[in-house]
Amino acid sequence: MKQNKLRILGLGIVLVLPVFFFFLFRPLSKVPRPKAPKPLFPVDTIQVKNDKGEVVVDTLYHVIPSQKFQTQNGDSLELDSLRGSIYVADFFFASCAGICPKLSGSLERVQQAFIKDQKFKILSITVDPQRDSLAALRHYASIHNAIPGKWLFLRNSSDEVYKLAKDGFRLTAQRAGEVVSEEFVHSEKLTLIDWNGNIRGYYTGTDSASVVRLMGDIVLLLRYTEKGFNFKEQKKTSKKLFSN
Repeated sequence: MKQNKLRILGLGIVLVLPVFFFFLFRPLSKVPRPKAPKPLFPVDTIQVKNDKGEVVVDTLYHVIPSQKFQTQNGDSLELDSLRGSIYVADFFFASCAGICPKLSGSLERVQQAFIKDQKFKILSITVDPQRDSLAALRHYASIHNAIPGKWLFLRNSSDEVYKLAKDGFRLTAQRAGEVVSEEFVHSEKLTLIDWNGNIRGYYTGTDSASVVRLMGDIVLLLRYTEKGFNFKEQKKTSKKLFSN
């Protein structure tokens, strides 16, 4: 008699548990999927046709202008060649003993998190090309465990770099020797650029929480580059991707 009761109890549990979990986890399917940060600095609008042939108004955003650099290995790189890839950029100089090592330490962390993602790069652009020779950049890259082809250290003339920082990345840029030059030279900002050359966000490279937010946004942008990926069609629950 006791065995029959146990069997009935066991059968009841088997039948009830699926229903219990259904009602427990059903609300998760209604949780809105996270969205990547929107492009910054809208500059104009344009009329385009969507997939249904309908004419819609789309926004044109500020695009990082192309510029040709030397990498730490002596070869050349044009920013336009990175179209289709996502990258994080910062401005630094190798002899900096202040926040630059902290920024580079944060970028080491970012590099490690996306070490297998071919569509992700890191650019560190020197604001002191006179002293930052290719040898100095290679040495700095080795100190921070930069992976060749993944994390690039770039140099160009001071005029071009400051123009790019001010007009391209929309960062405060001052020439060396000017009163507020320290504000730019020691900038704490990491800039996230999408596959179209649009700025998607600024992050404080010396703040751990901000760097975590940056990595989360990189994931969201990378997901959008995956063929056929659509957050609305995903049924898996969201997981915390990074922790401090």
